[in-house]
Amino acid sequence: MTRESFEFEAEPAQIRLVRSWVRAQLAAGDVPEQVTADAVLITGELATNAVRHAAGPLRARLICADAAIWIGVEDAGGSAWFDPVVPGTAPAGTGLTLVAAASGRRGHFHRDDGGKTVWAEIPLVS
Repeated sequence: MTRESFEFEAEPAQIRLVRSWVRAQLAAGDVPEQVTADAVLITGELATNAVRHAAGPLRARLICADAAIWIGVEDAGGSAWFDPVVPGTAPAGTGLTLVAAASGRRGHFHRDDGGKTVWAEIPLVS
């Protein structure tokens, strides 16, 4: 099992860095390209939501195990989390819909320090 984390600022330009970090972490292992692409997409969407709606500093966490990859984005604020059902024609707000489509499970939890973590898990075995 591998556990890694990456701190980033709540600025839009940082999202590209977070996605690159995930791609580099997974390239070091034997992760199928489609799973890597899904992990990069999920991390980008979670990081984008954190930059837009939460307080910094922010941290991306990546846990690679035999059966799944777990991705979480932590923020320092306790802003509400929601799991929208967005119509396919919506111009924005579809990020968590993409996360739902690309992951096996997803959710959130509020931490004791007042922040929250929004997470998704991608299975490695079917």
